[in-house]
Amino acid sequence: MTKTRALIFLAVFIILSGIFVASSSVSLSATEAQQLNQGVQSISPTVIGIYTNNVQIALLEFIPVFGPGMGIYSSYNTGLALAGIAQSSGTGVTGPEFFLILLFTPIFWIEFACYSLAVEESIAVLVSFRNRDFRTREWKWLLGSLIFVVSTLFVSAALEVDMINFIPR
Repeated sequence: MTKTRALIFLAVFIILSGIFVASSSVSLSATEAQQLNQGVQSISPTVIGIYTNNVQIALLEFIPVFGPGMGIYSSYNTGLALAGIAQSSGTGVTGPEFFLILLFTPIFWIEFACYSLAVEESIAVLVSFRNRDFRTREWKWLLGSLIFVVSTLFVSAALEVDMINFIPR
């Protein structure tokens, strides 16, 4: 059972990351890029602002049936936002190049691990309902996963704020 969970988690992580990098390479009009960039800028660059945004996404990804779709949607939109930032920044750095930069930060790994765990758990909850063992086993996994994701995303938000404040504007 644990090996199956690990394989599903890994598959989800790879799929969500692939969607993210693919959508970061989408060519946008100048207006679309600016709108996406403004959308990202509207997220309060505070620990609470970033944390609230990320936890809302993760909690939706925990919902059985809906969670995997939300994970795909969120990864795609995050990639589009990265493309918008890249294309409106005037730095000449592309969305996929920004993605590669993100790969060197703990923020990407922490957040995508949390999102992947949430999607994996939404799938596991469905399976547990089918196997009729939610009340005996799965609820413990769900509770542990929720506590882990919610607390870990707080650490990630704090790191993200530190990174934002470190980068000169």
